Amino acid sequence: MFQLIFKDIFSLRPEKSESRYAWIDYAKGIAIILVVYRHLAYGLVAAGVSMPKGVLATNDMLYSFRMPLFFLLSGLFFGRSVAKRGAVNFGMSKVNTLLYPYLLWAMIQISLQILFPEYANAERSRRDFLNIVLQPRTLDQLWYLFALFNVTILYLLTSLLLKGKKGWQLLIGLVLLGVAPYVQSSSTLYDIALHYIYFAVGDFAATYFFQGEIQDLLANPVNLLLLTPVFCLLQWYYLLHQQMNLYLLMPIALNGCLFVMMLASWLAKLQKLQFLNVIGHYSLYIYLLHVSIFAALRAILLYTGITNGVVLLLICIPSSILLSIIAYRILVKMGFSFLFKGKFGIGRLNKKIMMHSFI
Repeated sequence: MFQLIFKDIFSLRPEKSESRYAWIDYAKGIAIILVVYRHLAYGLVAAGVSMPKGVLATNDMLYSFRMPLFFLLSGLFFGRSVAKRGAVNFGMSKVNTLLYPYLLWAMIQISLQILFPEYANAERSRRDFLNIVLQPRTLDQLWYLFALFNVTILYLLTSLLLKGKKGWQLLIGLVLLGVAPYVQSSSTLYDIALHYIYFAVGDFAATYFFQGEIQDLLANPVNLLLLTPVFCLLQWYYLLHQQMNLYLLMPIALNGCLFVMMLASWLAKLQKLQFLNVIGHYSLYIYLLHVSIFAALRAILLYTGITNGVVLLLICIPSSILLSIIAYRILVKMGFSFLFKGKFGIGRLNKKIMMHSFI
């Protein structure tokens, strides 16, 4: 029995779920690797480790589309999820899969940083518990979950008021993008204003995106090859102008999103680099766990005398991802699934969460 459990935990195969598009998980896999790359690179710098400028510049260059991609992918499945579950159940599912783990893990992370300040890169106090709601951007990486929850619920409410008119949602998103610089002092409001448009674009594109001919165009390597120089030029431009106007940033971000989705579609069609599929499937749990795991890894590696920034990064990125997946599977097997999903208001949910609505 224990042998079977051990084998199941370390097999790293995704749980089966219905109506999954492999390229979605590939895209999530690429995106979450970029997330881990950024968090770990700057985490090492904050710990006093020297990092080559090229490593940080590459990180910055790819930042333009990383978060918009998550919101766009979530928007793609908004209409399907609401139609399947109904508005109330859909809203409560977001409480369970986004708000609940955000609040829980933000409290856990702050508590650990207060208890073990020698291993943390940030000074924390009890006042930081208020920032979980007021200023989530000050609390490291977890702000995204709160932002996605807020955007999703606001989009749900406006969708009900507008009776599903997606064109108006795009207009709201564009207006909010113009408002974003004026509410930057409140990261909660800023993240809603900044990312609403990308969720709306995803929902709008869903009308066409899943048609067979569109899927074929996405997976066509010739189209990917033609888009590649445009992608590279726009990302280079962003690197040199990171404080650009948000309306100018939007087409650069959307181009990056399209490039990753086409790359993911091509890889999924060929069934190459399937580890990206696995990583994408577990992206939520990697997001929740990787920073804490990295803190422990960093302390151990620095203690052993490894101080080269590139070497540390090459060790810590795959290790943090792999250990996050294993830790999640072990915790679930031990009956700690409540750490990752709430059970509020909608009765017994299917044990297998459809991760398309997350990242």
